[in-house]
Amino acid sequence: MKKSIIILLCAIMLMGLVVMQSGSAANKYEGKKLTVLYMSSVYADAAKKVATEFKKQTGADVEVVDFPYVTLHEKEVLDLSSNTGAYDVISVACQWDGEMAPFLTTLDPYIKRDKYDKSDIINNVLNQAGSWNGKITGIPHANTPYTLAYRTDLVKSVPKTWDEYLALCKKLTDKSKNFYGVSIPGVKEQFSSLFYIRLWSMGGAWADPNWKAAIDSPQTRKALIHCKELFNYADPAASSWGLSESINAFLQGKAAFCEAWPTLGITLDGDNPEKSKIVGKWATAPFPYDKTGITNLSAWDLSIPKATKNKDLAWEWIKFYTSKENQNKFYKDYAICSPRKSFWNQPEIKTSKIASLRTALDTAIIWWRLPASTEADKGLGIAAGQYISGQADLESTVKLMKKTIVDALKASPPPAGVKNTNR
Repeated sequence: MKKSIIILLCAIMLMGLVVMQSGSAANKYEGKKLTVLYMSSVYADAAKKVATEFKKQTGADVEVVDFPYVTLHEKEVLDLSSNTGAYDVISVACQWDGEMAPFLTTLDPYIKRDKYDKSDIINNVLNQAGSWNGKITGIPHANTPYTLAYRTDLVKSVPKTWDEYLALCKKLTDKSKNFYGVSIPGVKEQFSSLFYIRLWSMGGAWADPNWKAAIDSPQTRKALIHCKELFNYADPAASSWGLSESINAFLQGKAAFCEAWPTLGITLDGDNPEKSKIVGKWATAPFPYDKTGITNLSAWDLSIPKATKNKDLAWEWIKFYTSKENQNKFYKDYAICSPRKSFWNQPEIKTSKIASLRTALDTAIIWWRLPASTEADKGLGIAAGQYISGQADLESTVKLMKKTIVDALKASPPPAGVKNTNR
């Protein structure tokens, strides 16, 4: 009897030890707090939604901080350069990678230690979002190419060239019925994408491989002229529209085409009868092009500032947020497109309205990823906007664009030996 009691007590003690160890592992970061920074958008919304689940798994609280795109860069640069460590994880737009890389933690040791499967990330995306100078400083968590959305009941065949596209936009425009060929965002920060996709697809470039300004070209002039003509077939109010207004006009059935980042509204609400009047009557397609199929890439990666004192916990958040399970959840709930190959290989995605985006992700590019990138992009957008709105003529615009490129590279020269691949 005594022997049985002793055995029973030992078993109970052993079970208790296992439970204690299990609880300790599950709450390894109990009492810790993680502060993560995102752009104010569905990306931040998604982070807030899964923060509770992350706490269940790790014991750590998560505070999600977000700022609009126009101020996010400033907030991140200030925190990184001042070495405050206010944020444990930051969401970095891929065009900022080179500028911020010196202040970010190299993630290669974490990837190797935990056998994180980076091979599942689309190569072109990983090369442009998080990879810098042979090291990985961020894990991509969202991507989308600048794409064309169109009305399937009005457009039977998407134009193959820019001239065909303009001709069809003109044909479909009926101002007497307040219906237009295209819906476009006209505020100055959006002019750049309208211009870039035409410039690149026509074979133009900002600079040559050795960083010599190449913007003074026939392709630049043709791209600008095309952008300006496009506004003839858009709502007169488009010059003051941001992305949300442009997308809403398309969803309300007021345009045949929409040039946009589709995942910021169209793919989420296009078939929602409460928000859309074109349910079942829309799709996405690559842009027309004259020479190349290159379009603009938007990609975001999650990075860990060197100054944070919570690096291990920050890495746990990155793994959690970018997991296959959460990436699928984010698409279902917020229409966020994953950079994972496995996401795009799912049968329901391959036959969906966003399937055409997958091909574009293999060739889409972001402009430079250097410190000079931000100033160059800002200046080119302003110049394009002045021309399109009639405030400047073509030649003075091209002259200003060339000066913008030269000045940006002079102020922040590219590292020695680094070639310009994204032109």
